[in-house]
Amino acid sequence: MGRRRKKQTTYYKYIGGAVSALACVATIVTTQLKESHVMEAQTQVEQTVATVTTAEPITHAAEAAGKAGKATKTHSKGYEIPAYLTDREEEIVEHHGFTLSYNSRHLLPNWVAWVLTPERLRGGEKRADNFQPDESIQRGPIATTYDYRGSGYDRGHMCPAADNKHSREAMNDCFLMSNMCPQTHDLNAGDWEQLESRCRSWARRYGELYIVAGPVIKKGGRYEKIGENRVSVPHQFYKVLLRMKSEKEAEAIGFIFNNNDDNKPLESYACSVDEVEALTGINFFSKLPKRVEQKAEATYDYRNW
Repeated sequence: MGRRRKKQTTYYKYIGGAVSALACVATIVTTQLKESHVMEAQTQVEQTVATVTTAEPITHAAEAAGKAGKATKTHSKGYEIPAYLTDREEEIVEHHGFTLSYNSRHLLPNWVAWVLTPERLRGGEKRADNFQPDESIQRGPIATTYDYRGSGYDRGHMCPAADNKHSREAMNDCFLMSNMCPQTHDLNAGDWEQLESRCRSWARRYGELYIVAGPVIKKGGRYEKIGENRVSVPHQFYKVLLRMKSEKEAEAIGFIFNNNDDNKPLESYACSVDEVEALTGINFFSKLPKRVEQKAEATYDYRNW
């Protein structure tokens, strides 16, 4: 009996040792697997961070596209997108063909920005004339076409229909009411339209034109209201243009129009972009290298256009 018990004790010791060894092996394997997963996760994070770090800065338009769930098709430089506004209501919305900053207090765009190219002008899409409220606006009331009925004002495009012939989606989007402002008929069908046509000629000549247009909205300013939704009627409108002559040289020009029935040569509305910035409080073309921006915005020569 003593010898049998000794053998059993030795046998159990071997079994216990084997179990302990297997437990150690399992622990080591589990630890290695965990470390492997952690390393893989860390690698994925590092790759993601590297991608974000090396990518170009996100533009307002790209951010807006993420919110709206639309495919982003912004120009690689994004020069047309102004700096963020902090002194007024602003909601950035991207549509096909243009990006806008919406002001829910006045039911107007603070600005509408787009890049005009010859390709956009060669499309065959016909004018839509299907004015619709902009349902993509998330904050505040939105204007409708009925607000303009009987007001005596036109639904004045900021980004014009003729700049959106390249795409049916772009043509439809440019008739959203967020792209409209109340304009006198003489301005809308007169000098404002003349500048729109001139911009298309310049785009064909230079190949690419960065454009921002909108109403002049003054903090604390008093405005006539139209329609059930009380859309503000601006006193003035602006348009600023930029063309790149090289990577280190740009030329810019601004225009300021009164919202009245004047009819004058376009040159009489021309001014520097700095003057438009002082009037509107908007920082245009802020993505340019600082020296290039300062030089381009300080002066203008209408004859060079």
